[in-house]
Amino acid sequence: MKLQQAYISEAVAVGNWVIIGYSGPGTANANKLGSSATNFTYSDDGSYNGTTNTAALGATAINGWSATNKANLNDCPAGKNWTVSVKASESGTAGEAAFTAAIASANTAGCTPLTPNFDKVGK
Repeated sequence: MKLQQAYISEAVAVGNWVIIGYSGPGTANANKLGSSATNFTYSDDGSYNGTTNTAALGATAINGWSATNKANLNDCPAGKNWTVSVKASESGTAGEAAFTAAIASANTAGCTPLTPNFDKVGK
């Protein structure tokens, strides 16, 4: 999130993983917008302009990061269970963003014990 916030403060736009210089844990995908490790697949799920690799920073949240567990982890079923989205801060100041970390609502009970403070990331 620090890389994304630094990019946003300069460009007043959200950048994909490549343009902000982020690489996820494990082995990067060919397009470098994702990575894979033993237990998780990580990805940049944002909708970006293919030419600039950016998206307008606005009131609509952009999913910039997700983690998908490849197998069940105790009571947490396999699937995309962790996400971080970004949108313009409600303060209205240009270049300020609000990040929201969330655990999939359908799997909150099973996945929250694995990352009890995940929803506080970025706050």
